[in-house]
Amino acid sequence: MKIRKFNEAEDINDISPDRTNEIIEDLRKTIVFLEQKVENIDSYLNELGNFQNTKKSQNDQIDDAIANLQLVRGALKDSITNLDNSTISLEDYNKSGRKFLY
Repeated sequence: MKIRKFNEAEDINDISPDRTNEIIEDLRKTIVFLEQKVENIDSYLNELGNFQNTKKSQNDQIDDAIANLQLVRGALKDSITNLDNSTISLEDYNKSGRKFLY
């Protein structure tokens, strides 16, 4: 006899493979879109780098914009990685069925 937690459902519904495939395709489109935006931000960083203040003790708006764009770039790259991991998990779900990870 399995002892369940108070909030653990006895029957777990599964999502259809068609729906997971739709989600995977949408996530892939989102990844492509975000990768294009990372390229745009890289371009802006290169362009703004030409106008960056050479004195480290005196930051201006360009320096501030560069710092913020670098943060956004990092967040987008992290998001791309997380979306990619999600697609891998959903593909595994479609291929192997539900596996409890922990």
